[in-house]
Amino acid sequence: MPDDLHQQKLRDLQSRQVMLAEKLARLHQQYDLETRVEEQMRIEKGIADTQAAVYRVETELLTLQQSSLITEAAQLKRNGVYLKALACWQQIQYIYPGNPIAEQEIAALENLHANQTKAVDVVKRLAFRMKDIKPIFKELAETLKQPDGSPEYSAMLEQTEAFLDGELDASDFMDWYAVMKPDTNSGHGVNLEALAKRVQKGEVVLFLGSDVVSAYCDEPHEERTLVGKLAKQIGYTDFDGTLSSIAEYYQLRSDLGVASLLDNLRESLPDAARVINLYQALAKINVPLILISSGYDNLLESTFQAAGKRFVELASIINRSEDYDIGHVVVSYSDHSKPSQVYPEEALSRLRLLESGYSIIYKIRGTCETSDCHDAAESLLRRDAMTLSESNYFSFARYADRIIPDYLARQFRNRGFLFIGYRPKKWEDRLLVSALLEKRRNAQEPCYVVGNAPQGGEKPNLLENAFWDYRNVKQYHFDFRELDTYLEGVTV
Repeated sequence: MPDDLHQQKLRDLQSRQVMLAEKLARLHQQYDLETRVEEQMRIEKGIADTQAAVYRVETELLTLQQSSLITEAAQLKRNGVYLKALACWQQIQYIYPGNPIAEQEIAALENLHANQTKAVDVVKRLAFRMKDIKPIFKELAETLKQPDGSPEYSAMLEQTEAFLDGELDASDFMDWYAVMKPDTNSGHGVNLEALAKRVQKGEVVLFLGSDVVSAYCDEPHEERTLVGKLAKQIGYTDFDGTLSSIAEYYQLRSDLGVASLLDNLRESLPDAARVINLYQALAKINVPLILISSGYDNLLESTFQAAGKRFVELASIINRSEDYDIGHVVVSYSDHSKPSQVYPEEALSRLRLLESGYSIIYKIRGTCETSDCHDAAESLLRRDAMTLSESNYFSFARYADRIIPDYLARQFRNRGFLFIGYRPKKWEDRLLVSALLEKRRNAQEPCYVVGNAPQGGEKPNLLENAFWDYRNVKQYHFDFRELDTYLEGVTV
């Protein structure tokens, strides 16, 4: 509604409100003076009708006032006048207590005002370090002066404070900023060279999805292909379900069971001879890395072994036994000949894995060895650390906070987080992502996902996009294999 019409309607309603109030007062006066019963009943009806009219006008007036305040608040917010916009919404909340939209806007504006206040101080302090970050100073200062409610802005503010407090040197900070800043020349909005530098410095946690292996193999290794093989091996030719449901079927059948499931799964997984360029590029990085793998194969571990890159594989117990409980962690060293060992989660810090130069490969779903495991105890241990069937996922959902180690969550805090080749198509996939993001909710940096673009004419998945947006994970739609060249060629 145009402002002049809006104001005219507001004045008309206010005039009508005054007229009705005067009419109501007269009717009450008449009623008090009237002695005839029939006339009193007539006046009572007039009073009721007038009160109803008053209520309708007041409701319309409040709605119009609220609309006016919302419009004013939006304009103030766009202009960066957050305190006045906050006052508008507080007035709306007073008019309509419990309004959920008002509560959300008030919380957002309070955050914006706090960021704005903090940004003023940060920009002042930044001026004293201008020489150290001269290439990015002007752009960074302008960005900080325009606070918004995005995770990216909060991360930029926090990382700038970390730089000013001496927690980051100028070089690392500028590398980080180069990734955060959209690269308009790349065509997909991310600076791959800068991102590769951060990965090579161990500043980014990589979540490696099953699409990574599929991208480098001539034969498809998507889940539906794997499910088809598992079903065909037991004669279930018309099966039309997920990997977790066919795994559940194996477990429910007394003539099949978990051992048969794992044997057939092992035969269906890609063999260790597969060349995955991304894994090879990661294996050449000198610093310890933190990698999370959702694949059941051990291609990543085999690649690191072949390159001589030391690592520790971690997998969380999902099925308790007399010897260990849910949430205990199976630890396997790449350069130790002794079998895997189980530790309580709280003992991981004392192992000093990263400090000893080991990369960490966390198998969030566990590992199905592609080579035969002759140690029966270790084989049972790995089986109890596999999230494969529906029952396993139900346990994961129930004990997620215990299953994902706090030790890992502490490593997330000061690192970026990048999902590569992972698409949350099914509830099981979304469960894993949600559990991880809950464990890193206090992290300073936002999350990103690459390589999730629809393939082969496939339509965009609205549920996937909505899920990433809801979880504040920024999407970059490009072939993640572009990252290989940068990881191999970048100089740190």
